[in-house]
Amino acid sequence: MKRFFHFFRIAPLIVTLSLAASVRCIVEKDVEKTSDAWSEIYAAIEFKAKECVNRPGYLLIVPSKPPSYGTRLCSLTIVRQTCPFTDYPVFCLEMYRVDLPGIGP
Repeated sequence: MKRFFHFFRIAPLIVTLSLAASVRCIVEKDVEKTSDAWSEIYAAIEFKAKECVNRPGYLLIVPSKPPSYGTRLCSLTIVRQTCPFTDYPVFCLEMYRVDLPGIGP
């Protein structure tokens, strides 16, 4: 009788693990609208330029439909870098679909 009740205690765990093993997850390529990406990146640039009272001497061109991950990574690293703000972070290359070793989804 104990074995019977023991089975019903672990049955949900067995079912959950077997379903999890049979389902494959596919990572969807998430992209930003170009206008939203421009807005996010340039808001970060303006914030940092006001904080540091300087900015890089060249524009950062946002590509058409950049990956969401690259856009977020670029804007966050712009905001978090230290002054003086003279160059864009290397992580902004992720917006151009350049795979940096050890970085990215």
